[in-house]
Amino acid sequence: MTIRYPANPVTPHGWYHLVNGEKPMMRLTAFDGSVEMFMIGGYAIPDPYTAPEAVHLIDLEGLIAPWKHVTQKGATEDGVHHIDAFLDPVEVKLTVKCRGRNAARTRRVYRHLIDSLDAIKCSRLDFFDHDAGYWWADVRWFQGGQPDPVSAMRKGTSQKATLRLQADTGTWKSFDHADSFAFTYDAMTDTFATDHRQTKDLGAVPQRYSGPGGGFCTSYNDQMRWWDDPEHGFGTQWRRVINGPWPDFDTDTDNQVVSQVHGGFQEWSVPDSGRNILGARMNRNPDGSWAGDGVFVEYGAGYLRLYYTINFVETTLRSWPLAIPIGPLPGEKFTLVCGTEDHPRTFRVLRNDMEILSVTETGTGSPLGAAHRGVGNGMFAAGAVISQATPSAIRKLAAGDNAAVAQTGFLKRINIGDQDMYDDYVLFGPFTKVKIYDGPGSDEYVEFGPLLPNQVVFLRTDPRVHTTLVKDLTSVPPSPQELDLFQEAVEKFMSFAGMNGTAFADQIKSQFGITPPQGPLYKYLKGRFSKNAAIPPKSPGNPAQPYFVKVSIEGGNADSKIIASGTPRRRYPL
Repeated sequence: MTIRYPANPVTPHGWYHLVNGEKPMMRLTAFDGSVEMFMIGGYAIPDPYTAPEAVHLIDLEGLIAPWKHVTQKGATEDGVHHIDAFLDPVEVKLTVKCRGRNAARTRRVYRHLIDSLDAIKCSRLDFFDHDAGYWWADVRWFQGGQPDPVSAMRKGTSQKATLRLQADTGTWKSFDHADSFAFTYDAMTDTFATDHRQTKDLGAVPQRYSGPGGGFCTSYNDQMRWWDDPEHGFGTQWRRVINGPWPDFDTDTDNQVVSQVHGGFQEWSVPDSGRNILGARMNRNPDGSWAGDGVFVEYGAGYLRLYYTINFVETTLRSWPLAIPIGPLPGEKFTLVCGTEDHPRTFRVLRNDMEILSVTETGTGSPLGAAHRGVGNGMFAAGAVISQATPSAIRKLAAGDNAAVAQTGFLKRINIGDQDMYDDYVLFGPFTKVKIYDGPGSDEYVEFGPLLPNQVVFLRTDPRVHTTLVKDLTSVPPSPQELDLFQEAVEKFMSFAGMNGTAFADQIKSQFGITPPQGPLYKYLKGRFSKNAAIPPKSPGNPAQPYFVKVSIEGGNADSKIIASGTPRRRYPL
């Protein structure tokens, strides 16, 4: 439970300030999140009758950290040569008044303020401004006892407090900007450029409908769309369509990657909502129509089901509604991966290249083989009181083989701060080599690899920080065939001893070379990042500009990816 000052809902006066934006919001949150105090802005206005307890800002100093200049001067030289400049910690001087309905409540407010600050554990001081956005700093109690006299001992209803807080980093930070690069499998693509509304279909693409409702799936305006039941405007029923196998396309191998990009929202209804479907390992009749076998994932808000069909009979492999609490958004990509190098019956579902479901089939029931290499998709329109709950429109469908390939691309980076932003990278195996170039427009690069399947590595680019440049983040161990005989013996011993999953076990595994199995990761890092790796700050008078950092992955597959994340920083939070 979080104690909030003031405790009342936002007042009409407060809503005025929230909407108008004349006053910024300022809040202090305890180091454990148990107390939050709004000191400026719409949230800071108390209800004088039901919740008069509040902490109000009286004076504020020191939001900008001082500089330390590094200079050089010759013995017979006028002036100095400026070498560099660095920020000292931010030292905020904060004067507030704790208010309560009586002396006891005032002392309680003051006590919560003092207890929320610590010299070791950091609290959060944050600001929100309509123009500047949301910025915060982790602050600690910099100076000890307070010089203010205690005034809430008997009848006082206010207590002054003067605080000095320190932000170690010397800057204020905002939300990270992140981007990712993963392989694009587009041996087959369809962007639905042809208008098929007159024929109520997808042209040459086979379609199979089921369900008592009406409506149809077609394409127009460069999207695949569902057209609601034209015969019934009220009290509609559900209908599902499976599109495919796509004409004139089969993958070369059993391992397939099928993805689609959404162009709209799924409509919500009760008990069912609109849903979308991806299909793989589909077989064909001699005329090209679907013969009834395939592997599918059907998904929507609060719904995720992986299943396969044999002669149109469905068997569910896994159902996990909690994996998608929020339905697909426009521009999001969903991917179905069928088969990996390790196991042909491993299935993965990705949302924006991040795994949300992974299933390895224990039996051999799902379709597999040269006759099952078609791909497709589908839609589910739910019944509703008024029209149907329609699925999301689809902008693009793409598919290809989940094979080891090499691809090059760019990461889009935006820095809204006024200080250089150094990215941190998270690399997901498998791959033989990853190249990350040393900043926007650079011809130099840092090389890392190889990584095994399931391995995850953290890579830091800031050359000024004296911390670990490479860190193993692997949570799923490599497969047994990737461990040598001695490592496998130690792994079996750990399992027998019942110590797997403990911190002590992790230490022992690291000592015996099980995490990671290929040895110290530093030896796979070639080159170092320089100051050129920083993403330039926003111009003082212009909007933030995007920059692009070149990356490449060699010898990877659908599980391989690079995620870049950087924290914007600025000297002044308002």
